[in-house]
Amino acid sequence: MKEKWEIYKTTLEESKTMSKKEFLLIITVCVLGGMVIGMLFSPRKHTTIGSNNGNNNGSNNQNNNNNNSGSLTPDFKKELPEMIEKHCKKNDDKKGCCKK
Repeated sequence: MKEKWEIYKTTLEESKTMSKKEFLLIITVCVLGGMVIGMLFSPRKHTTIGSNNGNNNGSNNQNNNNNNSGSLTPDFKKELPEMIEKHCKKNDDKKGCCKK
């Protein structure tokens, strides 16, 4: 095996010049080929862009539990003033949103 390797090494050139265009084409083919091979061997076979959950507004609310999805829950209504106060103290009203 070493003898075959030595024979093969003698056939190789020390250096070879190539044009910029040839170099760019080789790099492009390698990148695109790698992307294709990566997609073929990836565990994920189905891709969904967007959530496809819908917006659940109006008459297409799937829960249909007579809960208006646009209204605030009673728990959140209680917590909201405290959250606003903490925000104003923390940010020292830098944005000017805490004016009374």
